[in-house]
Amino acid sequence: MIHYLLGNGLTTAGSFIKGNYSCRAGNGRHRHFIINKEFEEQKLFIKQAQLNNDEKTNSILKEGIFYTLAATDNNFEELRQYLPAVLLYDEKNAALVLEYYHDHISLYDGLMNAERDRSINKIAGDLAVILFSLHSVKTTVPGFLDEVKPWILQLAGSKRQGGFTARSVAEQQGIELIFSIQGFEELIANAAQLWEASCIIHGDSKLNNFLLNDKDGKLKWIDWEIVAAGDPLWDVATVFQSVLTSWVVSQDPLFSSENKIGISTDRMQEFIAACWKKYAGCNGWNIAMAKEKLEKCTAFTALRVLHSCFETTPNAKNLQPYSARLLQLAHNILSNPAQACVGLFGINPEP
Repeated sequence: MIHYLLGNGLTTAGSFIKGNYSCRAGNGRHRHFIINKEFEEQKLFIKQAQLNNDEKTNSILKEGIFYTLAATDNNFEELRQYLPAVLLYDEKNAALVLEYYHDHISLYDGLMNAERDRSINKIAGDLAVILFSLHSVKTTVPGFLDEVKPWILQLAGSKRQGGFTARSVAEQQGIELIFSIQGFEELIANAAQLWEASCIIHGDSKLNNFLLNDKDGKLKWIDWEIVAAGDPLWDVATVFQSVLTSWVVSQDPLFSSENKIGISTDRMQEFIAACWKKYAGCNGWNIAMAKEKLEKCTAFTALRVLHSCFETTPNAKNLQPYSARLLQLAHNILSNPAQACVGLFGINPEP
């Protein structure tokens, strides 16, 4: 690693010789390294695709291309301030070197942590502005920003097309449960038909992909591996789903932590309502348009809740109570979206 950093001008031999250097390695979806976490030297976050995995390699390359585009295309000028500083895009080695934000925490931890009592309204409003800054980008890059539909949109039709290939017993149990509930498949299909690709979307705008500065409360938006053309309300719905899922976790009797109080119903509703109000305002929607868009976003939120169920079960042996509760929540939302807007989200679509 030190030779790689020296060869790319990302550190100096002097600091290394003095001992002002550390490297922490880990593995998740990708290999990752944190450089100089405890030193005053420049702190770096490096991620590299796992070897011999084309899907993961392509995701890193796509993220690198996006950062390059965002840094050079003036259409991204407003969004650029919310992106991490990229120090190297290494296409040959499928690696990215980013500035490591040691003074940031994930927005998920920021909302769940009892010691950080920040204004829910401000954070939610800032997040809505960031979403709008992406969705309002107008750029034409042939081949790069092709439309990519989330797989959950094809779930309802998968039964007629030979079935859904489950990755685990738990995933199969979840699929069977969905198809066993009368009318659930049709509700999912109707919601999926609302999809309209009209702009660039992040595709995975959950709370963990926003970093919150612990000092000034400013946000950074990370993990652009599945950026594509899509429906902007999918990003908004993913934010809503992420907050809802955190709320469901907080209500679990087994949830306990000395440092986390979780998200109460009031905090959950305050965040979602403030985010929606600001996002609708940024778009300049009138009352009728905002109501129509909210209904669509509510349906997408239910689909995103379903999607999150399967994100947690790729290797599980049995469907967990947590996933079953999320499936029930998605069904409830789709069954009565108007009631979900008011009773669950805390948003009154009427003036």
